[in-house]
Amino acid sequence: MNGITTKPEIGAHRTVPGSINALAVAIYGSAEWAQLSRTTQATYRGIMERLRTEHGDRAVRAIRTEHILLMRDRKGALPSAANNLVKVLRWMLAFAVARKMRPDNPAVGIKPLKIASEGFPVWGEADIAKFEAHWPVGTRERLALDLLLYTAQRSGDVRRMGRQHVQDGAILVRQEKTKAFLELPVHPRLKASLDTVASDQMLFLVTQSGVGFTAGGFGNWFRGACRAAGIPDRSAHGLRKSAATRLADAGCTEAQIKAVTGHQTSKEVERYTKARDQRLLAQDAFAMIGGTQREQTLANPAGKLAKSIGN
Repeated sequence: MNGITTKPEIGAHRTVPGSINALAVAIYGSAEWAQLSRTTQATYRGIMERLRTEHGDRAVRAIRTEHILLMRDRKGALPSAANNLVKVLRWMLAFAVARKMRPDNPAVGIKPLKIASEGFPVWGEADIAKFEAHWPVGTRERLALDLLLYTAQRSGDVRRMGRQHVQDGAILVRQEKTKAFLELPVHPRLKASLDTVASDQMLFLVTQSGVGFTAGGFGNWFRGACRAAGIPDRSAHGLRKSAATRLADAGCTEAQIKAVTGHQTSKEVERYTKARDQRLLAQDAFAMIGGTQREQTLANPAGKLAKSIGN
């Protein structure tokens, strides 16, 4: 256009123009794709490649809302997977609209399916105590727990933490998912674990071979540590929720919790403050009808009832 030539996207010569395949090729070569975290890219690519296998030569302009609903309904037994499919399709079609591949986004307005589960279970204080009793300070397992619990970060970010990220009593984190930069004070209990790491070891968490964990490898290894500690239904993911719960129970505001966890919106953390507020309000409510006041309030009706029976 106007004398400017552009290099064709990888795989473009093998795709039908305007097809789902062509859309995927354009996405993979875009700035929007480059800005996604590696974890998000992996998730999106898995869904997009399945779409290409099943519908690759179909025209992007021909996709209608009912088609998306049909694809979602086929995954109805797995609501999380169904919701992820719609989410990725919505993102892909928004890209298609911006690139003039179609005039509208038929995935907009499709509501997510309700999910009964709230995701990975939160660790209770008893769970944490049980793990700590089984894995003392100085073990890799305890170091992993302390990093997860006392930074409140995702396992992907914790796996990359190393000695170079600790400066002036704080641990510096660049979140992979959100790109947010956080400076978190090193908790004394975390420091106790970090002090046991060999001085010539830069990465805090390594395998027995001395290399960093993969995402799947870390998850499997930590779940094994949980089973050994007698809490087989717990995982690394739940510790981020536990950390946020602890912050809320300590009286932290939503802004303070977000400053630690890196959540972008209040909606993401209000579940923790709401649970705390509900619990405290319920305790206050029962305190108001407890003790002497409660006995005095209930004694008169009981006495009147006794007199009426006696008469």
